[in-house]
Amino acid sequence: MNPSQSKTALVVGAGIAGASVCYALSKQNIKTILLESESSAAEKASGNPIGVVYPFLTKHKTLESEFSLLAYQYFLKLWESLDLGKRVPHVDGIHFLLDSPSAYDRYSHSLRSHHIPESLVCLSKEPNSNLDALLFPKGKALSPVSLTKELIRIANPMEQYQTKLLSWEVNEENGNIICHTEKEILSVDYLFLTQGYQFLMDPKLQWIPMKQVRGQIVRIPSSNFQNQYSILYGDYLTAEVGGERVLGASFDEFHLEEKPRPKETFDLWNGLHSKLPNLLKNWNEIDIQNFGTRVSYRTQSQDRHPVVGKLPNLSLLDTSIKYQNLFRKNAKTFEIPYYETVGILNGLGSRGLTHALLAAEILVCDLLSQTLEISDTIKKALKPDRFLLRKWKRDELT
Repeated sequence: MNPSQSKTALVVGAGIAGASVCYALSKQNIKTILLESESSAAEKASGNPIGVVYPFLTKHKTLESEFSLLAYQYFLKLWESLDLGKRVPHVDGIHFLLDSPSAYDRYSHSLRSHHIPESLVCLSKEPNSNLDALLFPKGKALSPVSLTKELIRIANPMEQYQTKLLSWEVNEENGNIICHTEKEILSVDYLFLTQGYQFLMDPKLQWIPMKQVRGQIVRIPSSNFQNQYSILYGDYLTAEVGGERVLGASFDEFHLEEKPRPKETFDLWNGLHSKLPNLLKNWNEIDIQNFGTRVSYRTQSQDRHPVVGKLPNLSLLDTSIKYQNLFRKNAKTFEIPYYETVGILNGLGSRGLTHALLAAEILVCDLLSQTLEISDTIKKALKPDRFLLRKWKRDELT
């Protein structure tokens, strides 16, 4: 019998991150419990009606762009192998506008520096504006709710909704994780923390510099526009999915009220009009106040990169000057203790749909001590302990 079949994992958070972890665990035949404080899956950021899937690229290779491209390819691979296209409403095709000389220079160089085949992305013309663009023919506008719920259906965890994780600790006798929820006490072999900005409620996570970011989108009836592909231009207008398009998204890390802001709707609409005037002939005849809006919140790390890996155990971290100087004297990086069976996947920001599946695979393989064909340099750049190392280098730990 596979030893993993007798193991149990608790995944906290039923958004796209938690659903992706559940799927990665299902491939390992690990019994999984999915815990969510809301009444169903995908009610927070993953509850937006339409999201877009495409990779983040830079002019020259960076760890961030390499990971994003690998994650995009991994997403497309699973999309095909799991036959998700039959069950997740979507439209293929994204035009990313290159509306300035600097943008054209950056992204035309990115195709060469990253050695991207034309089947994934190529230079094109966006037909409504006739502007240069990157065309992602397999990029997708899709329903995040449907994708999240489909991954959960495939993974088939034991689902528990409307209950929160209150606290957790390691049982020193057997190494199990004791998890106190609002309804019961669970003893599990692995704990995966994917609960978005609710990480602030966990004192063992508060040292990680992440914050809540507010976004507002506009829901537009499909009849108003005719664009076949989604168009990205700083903001974005999606293709039609489920009878509507989405115009988005605002970004605010300081003022986080839940009520929609009419000014943001006007700003998004005017920005679209300015960038793509040929999309409509009768801009002034449309009363945008009749459009629906949605406010949701993402979690963003200090460096805007995902946070993926084993969770450092700060209670065992020796921050004394004497201990730290031992490493500096020998030009070595100090040793970080970990919770060996507790992992975190958070800080996905606005790219959760693209990045979550590969990030979850990296995390699960890390906790199970399995090898994964992805460079150690990329994995290291995602680990939560990078923030501790930065503090150590700045003498902020002692």
